[in-house]
Amino acid sequence: MIHALYVQFIKPVFFLFDAETIHDSVTSFGELLGKFSITRFLTAYFFFYKNKTALRQEIAGVVFPNPIGLAAGFDYEGKLIQILPYVGFGFHTIGSVTYGSYEGNAKPRLGRLPKSKSLLVNKGLKSTGAKKIIRKLKGMPIEIPLGISIAKTNSEKTNTDKTGVEDYIKTAELFDRSGLGTYYEINISCPNAFGGEPFTTPKKLERLLVQLDKLSLKKPVFIKMPIELTDHEADELLKVIVKHNVVGVIFGNLAKDRTNPALNKDELTKIGKGNFSGKPTWKQSNRLIAFTYKKYHKKLVVVGCGGVFSADDAYHKIKLGASLVQIITGMVFEGPQLIGEINRGLVKLLEKDGYQNISEAVGTLNK
Repeated sequence: MIHALYVQFIKPVFFLFDAETIHDSVTSFGELLGKFSITRFLTAYFFFYKNKTALRQEIAGVVFPNPIGLAAGFDYEGKLIQILPYVGFGFHTIGSVTYGSYEGNAKPRLGRLPKSKSLLVNKGLKSTGAKKIIRKLKGMPIEIPLGISIAKTNSEKTNTDKTGVEDYIKTAELFDRSGLGTYYEINISCPNAFGGEPFTTPKKLERLLVQLDKLSLKKPVFIKMPIELTDHEADELLKVIVKHNVVGVIFGNLAKDRTNPALNKDELTKIGKGNFSGKPTWKQSNRLIAFTYKKYHKKLVVVGCGGVFSADDAYHKIKLGASLVQIITGMVFEGPQLIGEINRGLVKLLEKDGYQNISEAVGTLNK
């Protein structure tokens, strides 16, 4: 019923307006809902689903009540921390957060491709800056694991290897001293920033991770990976990653290739500058999840991100090797009730396959 209400009535109205305007309105409304116990209760009444036995996992010392998380790139400023547990998420990443502030790339910087089941993204690491985010989060109750996505400030000043590494390090130090966050995501793969993706070569990634190791961060570290990698390119980066204090990798970030067959050609002619989330990332994400799990599952946790619109989609990533799954685009197109629907559907799929817990299904297509 809620799904039909969203898809048939709410979404068509939302899609009449600028995507960023709607996004900002939704996150502000979500922040308001999170401030009051009655609105949190009502949100849970309509959306929340829980199953401790089947969906709960402990990964890298962190307890995840279910495997479905909100990916970085939606809640830039931590506005939704108090409401997302009641929507039904098992974890959630804010940001990306950068040391310095950046107002974002020129508008329009968000767009929709309904036929492609995709969002166009060109935010350019819009951030109010790490210090302001830390002040906002201080004292806020954290009910589900909270990730901090860390990226380098989008500026010409951070465009060398040295200044770029220093920028990451300053943000990581600030958050580690603050004690905020449950884990860190090091975003090396935002394609919409000045200078592109500077730390996605083995040599440069090594320089960054050497410096991160020196911090002896108190929280688990994940690396948010590019999605348009060959198996060989991914392997070269993974060989570097496993030598450092990193517990896992996330596959992956936005798709850049406009010849991607998942993109509708008519929509491409009308859309502006940026890169693509949702279904255009589906095949590449799945291939890299499977490759990484098969070769590195004893050394790295794999998190799947890209093109999840249903419980079947999430379960497929899990069976390929993802212990956790992140979404954004699916929620935008299907509605916030999707999280509960996915978790409820996962329990049924586990029962059908004879598994007691989601961890038993991880990587079963690779064994």
